[in-house]
Amino acid sequence: MKHEASFPGHKFFFAPHDYDHKTNDNRLISFVINAKDMVFYYDPIDVPGNPEETDKNLQKLSYEQYEKYDIVKRNRLFDAQYKEFTGRHYLSMYPRPKPSHHLWPADYFGQEHWIMTKETHFKAIPPKEKLETIEMISNRVLKDNDPRLLSKYRIDGTEMNMTLKVMSCAPRAFEIQNFLSDAEVDHILDLANASDMKLSTTATADEVSQAEKKKSSTRTSFNTWVSRETDQVIDSIYRRAADILLIDEAKIRYRNKSEYPDLGSKKSIGESLQLVHYDYAQEYTAHHDFGYSDAGEKRQPARFATLLLYLNEGMEGGETEFPRWVNGKTSDGLRVTPQRRKAVLFYNQLPDGNMDELSHHAALPLKKGEKFLINLWVWDPIYEY
Repeated sequence: MKHEASFPGHKFFFAPHDYDHKTNDNRLISFVINAKDMVFYYDPIDVPGNPEETDKNLQKLSYEQYEKYDIVKRNRLFDAQYKEFTGRHYLSMYPRPKPSHHLWPADYFGQEHWIMTKETHFKAIPPKEKLETIEMISNRVLKDNDPRLLSKYRIDGTEMNMTLKVMSCAPRAFEIQNFLSDAEVDHILDLANASDMKLSTTATADEVSQAEKKKSSTRTSFNTWVSRETDQVIDSIYRRAADILLIDEAKIRYRNKSEYPDLGSKKSIGESLQLVHYDYAQEYTAHHDFGYSDAGEKRQPARFATLLLYLNEGMEGGETEFPRWVNGKTSDGLRVTPQRRKAVLFYNQLPDGNMDELSHHAALPLKKGEKFLINLWVWDPIYEY
């Protein structure tokens, strides 16, 4: 069972369907969330000190149920060893492959990495008759020497430098100044004004239709979705993001059969951009972006990296907070103030394939003004949904 937005002091318990709320007599087990533990187990099969009853429970399982129980049991044993060695819980199912994508080092605060990209800024947005949905463009593959799409509307030069600066080592989080141009920001905001923004849910883009009822005080913003295929400007932002991540842009779009056939899917590993609007007092309480695959899923696809792109500034509140970052000086969370054109990159996975529990982050309540941002989630090894 996974529960989002749980905090120390929250209480949970397992009980059968005929649970007596008045006496608590047949409550099976209860948990109180604390600051040290991320994983709590209830084993309905194992009866401590009674191997005969345990064996009877095992006999009731089907072969498929036994296989899954065995996977979880072995994972629990590995988790105990992993926590003893690293001080963290193992949130994936062992063994999970290491990430197939590059992770930028975050060895010290202020460390910088430089990336050159051919996806230069748009200095002006082309007229509407020049913008096309990507399906109308015959060739999506751009070679190194090919001109970029709508290059006459971009800044001078064939390349542009982007600098990643380490804000946090654990979790690995980086800021990128001027990831977007003013023209690109305005274009995205125009798309927002033209869209029907709905109350945000905690689902992925492809799950939204099934999750309309999953609304709560956890997340009180409004959002909509912008696909890479919207036009050449949005496509360019995806290509620039791919350069930042050192991932071939072909992986972050639909591909033909000859492109990365080993992935076993032609689907993009990047989700549609999520465009989010926060008004007064709206927030998204601390949460993780990653989810959990079925126990029998060998590749365990999950969100690998999150790229936040800020579209305005000057509001009060509304910071992005990493409440559990490790810094050795303070227990206060790392707070990132929204700044127009700025991007923040952080990883949801660790180099060993485990999920990074320290990637816990929140959008703090807005005290004055409004806040717009857009974010991209990139998966490893494939996009599950």
